[in-house]
Amino acid sequence: MFRIRSRTLVSLALALTLVAGSTASAQAGWAPRDTKPPTVPANLRTTAVSQTTASFAWNPSTDNVRVTEYALWAPGLPIVRVPGNQTTAQVVGLHPNTSYTFKVQAWDGWNWSFPSNDLTVTTQRETTPPTTPGNLRLGDNDFGTPVDGVTASTVLLRWDLATDDFGPVEYEVLVNGAPTDDAWSIAPAGSPARTAQGAWVRQLEPGRTYQFAVRARDGSGNVSALSNTVTATTDPSGDDVAPTRPTLLSAGSIGTSYCPEELWLQWTASTDDVDAATAIEYEIRVNGTIIDVARGATRWVSYTDVSGANTVTIVAVDRAGNASVPSNPITADVQWGTDCPA
Repeated sequence: MFRIRSRTLVSLALALTLVAGSTASAQAGWAPRDTKPPTVPANLRTTAVSQTTASFAWNPSTDNVRVTEYALWAPGLPIVRVPGNQTTAQVVGLHPNTSYTFKVQAWDGWNWSFPSNDLTVTTQRETTPPTTPGNLRLGDNDFGTPVDGVTASTVLLRWDLATDDFGPVEYEVLVNGAPTDDAWSIAPAGSPARTAQGAWVRQLEPGRTYQFAVRARDGSGNVSALSNTVTATTDPSGDDVAPTRPTLLSAGSIGTSYCPEELWLQWTASTDDVDAATAIEYEIRVNGTIIDVARGATRWVSYTDVSGANTVTIVAVDRAGNASVPSNPITADVQWGTDCPA
């Protein structure tokens, strides 16, 4: 009995020893989490830049374990990931004549390094101008306005879209051969395919004959030939007194959820010697360019794709085209919407 019991105790002790040894081995195999990030990738540089692509290189990072990958990125662009043994990358799908600021970071499977130096790259300009806007004409029922599109102080134009190798394009309206800032660009209603573009030309004098033409400009500054010319005579009016000057009370965006970004505005009402308050139109201008027109209102939400600090003013205009002195300016910080393309 005694012998048997002694052997049992020995076996039990051996078993406990083996279990303890296995546990210690298992614990020894559990490596602690790596908390040391790789060193910063140095000397980010370009090796080639074209109209739509840019190639990059950088000095390798080091790590106490290993670098598993690098991430090359610029605001508004997809992240380019490359293996940790590679220190070059190419970014495609860029726009010509556009500046981008890139960084690169190293990843070791647990930790990101600090970003590298900033590197601003400007793609090459393209040299091919857009096609010529076609079929310039007066008015259109697609806008919900009279077909002739002519009042005492405004003319409504419509034209077929130009095309460009890289797009998009902007349009410039010429009045009697000179570019004008008093054109409010709009797209026709009920035209999802966007085969045409339109603009109200504003602040024209009553009872005068004007000639209009349009040209397209791409992002590299290439300008198309002029469209055909159309002629229009504004309706007569005896009103030559402008509305009073409005006061801009507030202007600013409320976040980055929209694209284009929302611009919230409030101003005091103007008065006019002829028109009622509900007939006065207010031109909302960002950096001098009309982005919207509000009729008979003192609060408005407009949309703009001009990000950053912008100067906003309000101009009151009566039906005869008489324009007030611009309101006081307010500098509004317009944030780039999170859904906006680069």
